[in-house]
Amino acid sequence: MFKKVIWPLIVVSSLVLSIIFIGGFATSVNVSKSEEENETEKSMESIQSLPGEKANMPTDSSEILILGDSIGFGIGDEEERGIGGRYLDLITKEEDEEKTIKNSSIPGYESADLVKLIKSGENNASISEANLIILSIGGNDLNRLEYEDSVTLTLAFQEALTNYKENLAIVTKEIRAINPDAQLAFIGLYNPYSEEEPEKATFLLEWNYETRLIVNSTVKFAYIPTYELFEYHLDEYLSVDEFHPSGMGYQVIAEQLNKIINN
Repeated sequence: MFKKVIWPLIVVSSLVLSIIFIGGFATSVNVSKSEEENETEKSMESIQSLPGEKANMPTDSSEILILGDSIGFGIGDEEERGIGGRYLDLITKEEDEEKTIKNSSIPGYESADLVKLIKSGENNASISEANLIILSIGGNDLNRLEYEDSVTLTLAFQEALTNYKENLAIVTKEIRAINPDAQLAFIGLYNPYSEEEPEKATFLLEWNYETRLIVNSTVKFAYIPTYELFEYHLDEYLSVDEFHPSGMGYQVIAEQLNKIINN
């Protein structure tokens, strides 16, 4: 009789203890999981707030944006820093604060290509967030004249200049529609050709003059002259391809940009 009474009690007690154990284990697992999730969230928060990590975080927002061609991209710079990297170094030293930069320049681009790029909308976020937008365009438009003979050269130049001016006006208008407050800066063209080609120099000077007129007609748009900077220093300021700037050439352009924009 005693065994009959005790046995059910033992079974019931075992079941109760098992339920308590399982419940406690589940609670422990949930607490551990919750604590792990909290620790993960805290870790992510700490990573995101680490100083100096901003440039490594994926973002469409940059304080400085470069749009344009191979010179905007930085082709020819031995250190691969270009105008953007070298300008960033200059202002970081002076202002002692970190800034972000995005370079959306594409080698080979002409002004018509830049119009298409901006109208595509893929850079709208970068344009809207930028404090400074650097433009380098037109060199490839003008360089097309290399394929013209002496008979058609003047007419081809005027046609190229007219199309370029229309495209630059569109680019400026589109950028201003997206970001009316950013400082714009246009990198003027230098003359990579020898003194033996005076006609090209004349075309270049007229091209720069017409560009400056468009730039000067727009609020917060600065023209960055490079013609005089390079005129007597081609051996130093041109890269081995004798067309794009060398590292030293990009450095003097960046210094000129900094001088005009920040002084």
